[in-house]
Amino acid sequence: MDPAVNGKQSGVGIKKAFGVTNVRKALDASGSFHQSINGSFANLSISLNKTPNPRNGKGDKKLNKSGSRLAKTPVVDRFVPDRSNFEMAHYLLQSATDAANRNGKGQSDASGDGNNSDNKKNNSLYSKSLTENMLGVSDLNSVRVLSFAQRPKGPPEGYQNALKVVYQGSATTTQNTASKYRVYPKSPDRVLDAPDVVDDFYLNLLDWSSSNVVSIALRDQVYLWTAHSAEIQRVPCDSSTDDLLYVSSLGWLQDGSHLVCATDNGRMQIWDVERVKMIRNLRTDDSERIAAMSFRSHMLTEGNRLGTLRHHDLRVAEHEVMKRENAHAQEICGVRWSPDGRFCSTGGNDNLVNIWDSVNMSSTSQPVCTFSDHQAAIKAMCWSPSHSNVLATGGGTNDRCIKLWNVSSGTLLKSVNAESQVSSLIWSEAYREILSSHGFTKHQLTLWKYPEMSKVGEMMGHTGRILQMALSPDQTTVATVGADETLRFWRIFPPSKTSKDLKPGKPKASVMAGFHGVR
Repeated sequence: MDPAVNGKQSGVGIKKAFGVTNVRKALDASGSFHQSINGSFANLSISLNKTPNPRNGKGDKKLNKSGSRLAKTPVVDRFVPDRSNFEMAHYLLQSATDAANRNGKGQSDASGDGNNSDNKKNNSLYSKSLTENMLGVSDLNSVRVLSFAQRPKGPPEGYQNALKVVYQGSATTTQNTASKYRVYPKSPDRVLDAPDVVDDFYLNLLDWSSSNVVSIALRDQVYLWTAHSAEIQRVPCDSSTDDLLYVSSLGWLQDGSHLVCATDNGRMQIWDVERVKMIRNLRTDDSERIAAMSFRSHMLTEGNRLGTLRHHDLRVAEHEVMKRENAHAQEICGVRWSPDGRFCSTGGNDNLVNIWDSVNMSSTSQPVCTFSDHQAAIKAMCWSPSHSNVLATGGGTNDRCIKLWNVSSGTLLKSVNAESQVSSLIWSEAYREILSSHGFTKHQLTLWKYPEMSKVGEMMGHTGRILQMALSPDQTTVATVGADETLRFWRIFPPSKTSKDLKPGKPKASVMAGFHGVR
């Protein structure tokens, strides 16, 4: 074929496909047909679906919109094309011209042999492979020539931006952390002497009445401190003819004017503290010490060293209404009634916690559930004030764990390692916290946030193990007695600024107003 004719036909094909004006501008801007092709334009594309209008020389170009855009698109009044984009435009124009030439030649040689189809297929595969290697794209239709902003390249796989971590960390600090900060005392408000206190883990020697009187057993004597007036009284438990060595446990009745003192020989003395007079002496059929007791209205429940559990009705002469032998295989050192009076929990030196149903308690009754996960004696127990079926227990030296139980389902809710012997537990409803007192090895008080049981803080002060805790009637101050023969008062749960006034009948002044004699 004549080259002139061939060139003429090529020019006509280009004019029909793109328009003379657009082709000439593209060629002038590119500078040369044989410049090297830059392969970094994977984000550019041009659509040749519509033929330009030869009358006005303006092509109706359709731009393929990207699937995802930047969060903020810069505001501009016109396109600012990248000069290197014309390299791609030039390549696209020439490839379109070559395609038109091949189509014209194919029509003239339609009667040729059957090898033309194979050649076309091979040329198409070769052209696709060459485009992929040279330009870095597999499909030219996905290439954009003009765009407001090019999408930045993504980071390599596995790349971690350190500044992103700093940004995320600073974003979390915008929250108000002051409200989450828990202020608790580092030292006690008051320290008083407690000489001759019996250093025995199993005994319960401290209680705080609803009338704001603290009672503590010092061997065979019981002393009363009226917290708001600092008045001191002595209860002579050794005045009776019984062979008494020491008081093993004590507790206040709900009226706050009668005190029950249990002794090491199995006796229980009921004292009227206003008149300092013993009004009743309850006897049992054995002489084993009573280490734990708890009250439910007019009922007194106690456990002794033999593992026997008894119920006493303080209103009648025949006070013993129920005796359950072998409730535990060893000494019962913890007894607690639930707030609603439905369940009674007992902990023993046999490492068991038994839950008894008040509806069915007799000499042959069985506990509704038994927990055996502790590895030491269980003395520390307390019930949730808001959920009457949730119980917290603490183990001795070989266990050192605090566990939360659901007594209705008999399941373990949470277990945390307290790292020390647990001697007592107090549950604060206002703060949703549990306070634990400890013995070996640190002799500390520890605050735990319920229900996650994360440690809030520790309070040090005692030099010997803490034997017992008691909560004040306004539920703000905790009294602790330790083997170091000291009685310490800690204001751990102060009322918040938004809290309501105290309930009627309770003292509105500070329960510690009268304690001025600090050792």
